[in-house]
Amino acid sequence: MLLLRLHSSAALRASRVLPPLLQRSVPHTGSCVSFSTSQSASDGSQPPVHVPVLLQETVAALSRNVSDDSKPHYFVDGTAGFGGHSRAILQRFPEAKLLCIDRDPEVLSIAKANLAEFHGRVIFQNGSYAELAKHLEAAEFPDEVDGILVDFGANSFHFDAARRGFSVLNDGPLDMRFNQRDSTLPTAADAVNTLSEVQLTKIFRDYGEERLAKEFAKAIVREREERGKVFETTRDLRECIERIANMWKSGDKTKKKKKSKRASKLGSTHPATRCFQALRIYVNDELYHVDNGVKQLVNHLAPHGRLVTIAFHSLEDRPIKDFFRDLVRSKF
Repeated sequence: MLLLRLHSSAALRASRVLPPLLQRSVPHTGSCVSFSTSQSASDGSQPPVHVPVLLQETVAALSRNVSDDSKPHYFVDGTAGFGGHSRAILQRFPEAKLLCIDRDPEVLSIAKANLAEFHGRVIFQNGSYAELAKHLEAAEFPDEVDGILVDFGANSFHFDAARRGFSVLNDGPLDMRFNQRDSTLPTAADAVNTLSEVQLTKIFRDYGEERLAKEFAKAIVREREERGKVFETTRDLRECIERIANMWKSGDKTKKKKKSKRASKLGSTHPATRCFQALRIYVNDELYHVDNGVKQLVNHLAPHGRLVTIAFHSLEDRPIKDFFRDLVRSKF
């Protein structure tokens, strides 16, 4: 088996730890552009599409060690999104069958529309790649496949569609669930309105790496307890965080002292960006899926099969590197 970790960010970084067999540096920056994401594939209109990150690198990685394109191959796209990577895989392997999995049923329906021309070669399953064994069985796929792809994090659609509540810039309900159809799942609003200052601080710090985690959490709880505030929209949360961030900025200027490490980072992005990321990761338990899911995926690779992972930030990337390193040490 061969494992490949791709890292998509403003500056792509090659692994400095893994041996050549388990890593590959990527020479350019990944990008993701979305179009017409306000439309729905279910209303008969043109389904939205996007340009997937690291497309050529992903296909090249999955193609390695595959010498005979004429025989059937089985692949898994564990985070199907709009089907961009899936389309490229199906085009590269004309006899291949593909299992597309996604936790978001709305996004999966868009993938179905975008991949309609491949009917008979692609099967769709709503759920998590962390439960791959179940999905393989339901799709009547072999237990071991030739290649698996997982692209961690949210889809660009989640940020573009205000009603999904992911974006710090677009006003909408404070939701952030990948699966909005499951009413039993808690929303970001549930977390913000019920969790304690200590709990919110931990979320912002651990999942957002936010330097002002404690200050933002304290402000949220104060709004709730002293003013009876109920956070219902992304705007409610954004404005609360903005006020505290601006206080830190103005206080720094008034004292005319050297900027602290915490305050100096404010301003490069919206001050609520990291808190929104943290809440999204918490609500969808994303790091659990990364941590446990990837460890299960390697057990479903056929001899010479390949696992390709695409990570956007260090919280996703770090556990993958650690796991790959452990595999090397154990001579897996």
